[in-house]
Amino acid sequence: MSASTEASAIIEYFKRKSIFITGATGFIGKQLVEKLVRSCPDIEHIYLLIRPKRGQGVHDRLKELISSPLFNTVREINPNFEEKISVLQGDILDPNFGLSPTDENILLEQCQIVFHSAATVRFQEPLRLAIQMNVASVKKLLCLCYRMKKLQSIVHVSTAYANCNRNDVAEMIYPPPIQPTKLLEASEWMDDQVFDVLTNKIIHDRPNTYTFTKALAEYIISQESKDLPLAIIRPSIVGSSWREPIPGWVDNYNGPSGLVVATGKGMLRTMLGSNNAIADIVPVDVCVNMMIAIAWHTAIKHPKNIPVYHCCTGHLGTLTWGKVAEYGLYHLSRNSLENAISYPYLQFTENRFRYHYLRVWQEVIPAFVLDCYMRLVGRKPIFIKLSERIYKSVRTLDFFTSHSWLFPNDNSVLLQNEMNDVDQKIFNFDLKDLEWFHYWRNYCIGAKQYLLREDLSRTSKCHKRYIRLKRLQNLLYFTAIVLVIKFVFFKSFKFRRIFIILFRLIFVGLSAITKKIGL
Repeated sequence: MSASTEASAIIEYFKRKSIFITGATGFIGKQLVEKLVRSCPDIEHIYLLIRPKRGQGVHDRLKELISSPLFNTVREINPNFEEKISVLQGDILDPNFGLSPTDENILLEQCQIVFHSAATVRFQEPLRLAIQMNVASVKKLLCLCYRMKKLQSIVHVSTAYANCNRNDVAEMIYPPPIQPTKLLEASEWMDDQVFDVLTNKIIHDRPNTYTFTKALAEYIISQESKDLPLAIIRPSIVGSSWREPIPGWVDNYNGPSGLVVATGKGMLRTMLGSNNAIADIVPVDVCVNMMIAIAWHTAIKHPKNIPVYHCCTGHLGTLTWGKVAEYGLYHLSRNSLENAISYPYLQFTENRFRYHYLRVWQEVIPAFVLDCYMRLVGRKPIFIKLSERIYKSVRTLDFFTSHSWLFPNDNSVLLQNEMNDVDQKIFNFDLKDLEWFHYWRNYCIGAKQYLLREDLSRTSKCHKRYIRLKRLQNLLYFTAIVLVIKFVFFKSFKFRRIFIILFRLIFVGLSAITKKIGL
């Protein structure tokens, strides 16, 4: 068959298939739902596990999900796509996900493909809750899947940093330092306070409870999913969309998105990290395309062992945290955010003393001054609290901005080679054409438009504000330097003499240089 008439094997496979998705209201889950209804229009049905939240019912949450700008493209192509989606009320913390007998029976009788992306992604989640959400939920899922009569494929979403205690992480499941079953049993009866006290000792050389429990979940799968058609995908840091369905789409503050917003607003100006460390950021649409391809491949190939797929960009070696700061600042200066308190600036430093010094000078003191102003005009002070929240958030990223890892992607390359040319275009996860400079432009615009919901037509006005803030900032710094020189140096005759001598030496040196080069 010629390339021009070649059909998509993946789209063909997904015809008349029923799919169960956990974590559908999460960042990856939303993108997955959209991609399936847009690129695989002949699927039978998609069942989404959703829990009520803050007084909002599950049907209201589904309505909110599909009314997102993320679905604008598929809404134009297929206005009736909503008919393919149903909500199942449940919670991963409840026994059997809290499914009603009717909903459970639907899955047992009809479901063929499962995507499990539900998890807590909070790095500092209390260990007991992290175990219940990230480990116990996997056991419940496996029990449910064993009873599904038509099951063909399961894709579990893990993280590339599940084994971040290693520098070189292979596409395999590593044994954990402690048996997950023991921790699961303890989480059922042990007091929260006891768990909190023991957390650092239990997680040992991992930086947080998230990466630790994700590693436990993988091991549970390796031990308890025999004969199940299951595969694991390990994304690195998931960022905004690259191409699909709209460039730059993002709707949460996790990972790089929070950095973009906090920096663009002028609240974040320094971070612990290395400019040369690899920033392993993968676009969310690339991750979703690989998930769908993995589901297809697992169903048709029936692998004997559980395949693990790294979905990362670090092997390209083209993006460092220094570049993230450089590209981000460039595009933020041209796609300015509203109500910024200072001109955007961000630098990484590996020196902890310098980091805390810069933070106090560039973040805490301005926040304190602004809060004083807020009190003077009779408004509630908020900037110190905001600064503390940002500080706590970025400190959870220290470990990842200071280290680099090797994540081989051999299985991902093999998967791509199994796909025909049509599928490689429709479900593309080949990153050779990714231009980071252009990607960060879309990221900054997407954060402004979709995350902060700011009007793009006001960008030029915001840019003028940025320019005024920059001039004011330079004026304040210059004034501060003059005052320091006046009150510290010139109050002392000795310091004044030293300053004058240094100034003369610099002047003589500059004069000699200008004469030498003929100016």
